[in-house]
Amino acid sequence: MVIALPTPVPPVATAAAVVDCHSYADYPNVLISSARGLSCAAATRVMKSYRGDYSRTIRVQSYRCTQVSGSQYGGQWRCVNGAKAFRFEFKD
Repeated sequence: MVIALPTPVPPVATAAAVVDCHSYADYPNVLISSARGLSCAAATRVMKSYRGDYSRTIRVQSYRCTQVSGSQYGGQWRCVNGAKAFRFEFKD
């Protein structure tokens, strides 16, 4: 007689995987470099909708974007909306 014992179940990661991107929202100035919880194409569409100036903190649709490196002439921003996030690079 064979008795099946319960096998331990490993914990499931709840965080979405980060994907590397290389898509331009505005060639050659705005490059989407990574995304989490959304596709690179979706992040590109979000940034294509932005029509303002690039300051240290901006709002794009429902995303809050903060500059994490660089200067007033360019750098990298991180945009967050709940569990979704992406990074873009801007150069002037």
